[in-house]
Amino acid sequence: MLKQMDILAAVIALLKTKYPATTTKYYTDEIVEGFKQPCFFVKLIKSRNTETKNVNSNALSIILTYFADESTNKQLAFLDCEDDINDLFGTSFSVEDRHLQINSISAERIGENQDILQVTISTNYFDSTGYDGDAGYDLMETLNTNYINKI
Repeated sequence: MLKQMDILAAVIALLKTKYPATTTKYYTDEIVEGFKQPCFFVKLIKSRNTETKNVNSNALSIILTYFADESTNKQLAFLDCEDDINDLFGTSFSVEDRHLQINSISAERIGENQDILQVTISTNYFDSTGYDGDAGYDLMETLNTNYINKI
């Protein structure tokens, strides 16, 4: 099963290839004040549906909130950042031995002054439910039915 912590680590590692941790900070918690810019806040929102006793389908939104350096032209920084994220994630990205296909990438400006970039990356993937048929579950062995043929 794919763990959300592994996905989060893979997303941050991918971002660090373009935005090294020496110049850009990464946060996974909401910090209201005292954070250093430029920085990314990374959040995952997942929903799961059980498809069968063995398979779950998962919808995952990866929300990247980018605060540009105060001394830069934010418009240009945001355009560059959007392009970089599109290039980094492309059509898929790797998490351990899996490849998650990207459904969509959308960006918007948020905040009172529209001075924060928020990018949402959407993906769907299937995963195991963890069901083990040999784990002591009661399984039906014999089924008897009565069949009446009315002609």
